[in-house]
Amino acid sequence: MGIFEHYQSRYEERKQEEFTIGEFLEICKEDQTAYANAAERLLQAIGEPELIDTANDPALSRIFSNRVISRYPAFSEFYGMEEAIEQIVSYLKHAAQGLEEKKQILYLLGPVGGGKSSLAERLKELMQHVPIYMLKGSPVNDHPFCLFDVKEDGDILQKEYGIPKRYLKTI
Repeated sequence: MGIFEHYQSRYEERKQEEFTIGEFLEICKEDQTAYANAAERLLQAIGEPELIDTANDPALSRIFSNRVISRYPAFSEFYGMEEAIEQIVSYLKHAAQGLEEKKQILYLLGPVGGGKSSLAERLKELMQHVPIYMLKGSPVNDHPFCLFDVKEDGDILQKEYGIPKRYLKTI
């Protein structure tokens, strides 16, 4: 595959598509990521961890005190940051569940040269892997669910399309 074919295939993958609200609701019926919040989309992009038992490796057992650590393929080139990455993933899991972290800002704190900017760049890159749906012409990129009233339309959307009411609540 040449450079032009590669560029064209990448363009086709990222091309914006337009859907009617009915088509969007049908997509929601089949794919839960269509209405996933930011934390859920980021968790999906990060993927599942590879569990490593450090007791089996003499070098790792000294560093990690024989604990089982999680390594995420999305962060494979971040060495020695397993605990920080696990804290970020834990924060995202709680935010995805709608707990208190949902209302909080992820703040990376550490010494100069500790990898905060690199982690933030990787999170930003991962966020672009899962598509989001927004209203065309909206100045603030509103989600299509802002067109519905939770009290009036929530039961219908849950019954017909399987969309939980908690996703219909806007800011």
